[in-house]
Amino acid sequence: MEQVLQSVDIVLNTVWARLAFGAIALVLLLAAVILLVQWGHQRARLAQVFERASAPSFYTHIDTMTHAFDQQTATQNELRAVCADIEQTSHGFFDTVDIEHYDAFAGQAGKFSFSLLMLNRNGSGIILTSLTSTQGSKVYVKRIETGKSDTALSREEQELLSRHARS
Repeated sequence: MEQVLQSVDIVLNTVWARLAFGAIALVLLLAAVILLVQWGHQRARLAQVFERASAPSFYTHIDTMTHAFDQQTATQNELRAVCADIEQTSHGFFDTVDIEHYDAFAGQAGKFSFSLLMLNRNGSGIILTSLTSTQGSKVYVKRIETGKSDTALSREEQELLSRHARS
């Protein structure tokens, strides 16, 4: 046992061992100083908050902020409800709109005739067709329900509808 203590004593009395212990002590002292400074800053901040809390205007300010937060929450809930409403009714909106210009009659140039397709996300809507000739123009509207028409479609109308058919 005595030999072990002598060996430890020899190791601890070397210059490197003393430097290592000194460095460790210095690091611990530096860490303690940093923690004390941070603790002092936190105490100062807490003192400011609680000092302000003793003023009557502090509670008025808190009440104002709480009221504003409640209003914000109510507005947010209203917006969520409106968005849910829009989501439920948006199937009536047209999210597909396309137009095809063409010459409806032989010998005519300029592509003055057209078919306008307007469909909602369910594939329902209308095809509006305007057939224009040198004699005048006629307009037809055909209803589309889930990608199909209850009225016969022209070749151009069918091609337009087929481009946007929902699977």
